[in-house]
Amino acid sequence: MQNKNNNPKSDTIYYNFNQKLTWSDFQGKVPPADPWGAMTASGFSFNSSLEDDDGNITILIGVFTFFTKHDSWKKPNVNSAYHLEHEQHHFDITRLGAEDLLKELSEAQFTRKNYHKVLNDIFNKVYAQNVAWQHEYDKETKNSLDQPQQLEWNKKITAEINQIREAPASLSQNY
Repeated sequence: MQNKNNNPKSDTIYYNFNQKLTWSDFQGKVPPADPWGAMTASGFSFNSSLEDDDGNITILIGVFTFFTKHDSWKKPNVNSAYHLEHEQHHFDITRLGAEDLLKELSEAQFTRKNYHKVLNDIFNKVYAQNVAWQHEYDKETKNSLDQPQQLEWNKKITAEINQIREAPASLSQNY
């Protein structure tokens, strides 16, 4: 995971296990007809470069997870810790998707000729899986309205986040 530092003045928050979202991070404009109470805009991405040292090829890939304040919003009457936790878990699911990307990349067979295509194919596959997971989360919890289901998902997501938090630094870092 690439180490990206957060700047309080920035529109972007990079995932940090020790920094949870707050309602003040949700700075986007509420769509007038949207039925939901809040929306978390988060994603993961990567950057890459290829180094050639006398035929010795090294591919450097940085993966990072982010939240954008101007695309994330909440309605004025949504202020509870319960609903904020639901939104935090959307960001957590995004971080788990970045972890899936790291795992897939570590198993990939890259060459000088294929690395762009393989990298993009893996990213697109994992990103689509993460989007599906986000939809499943909202569907099963009924966007947090089904409290028993929300509590089950809270346990599941927290356990998975704790598992990667405790992973060796070579596989997962705090950002």
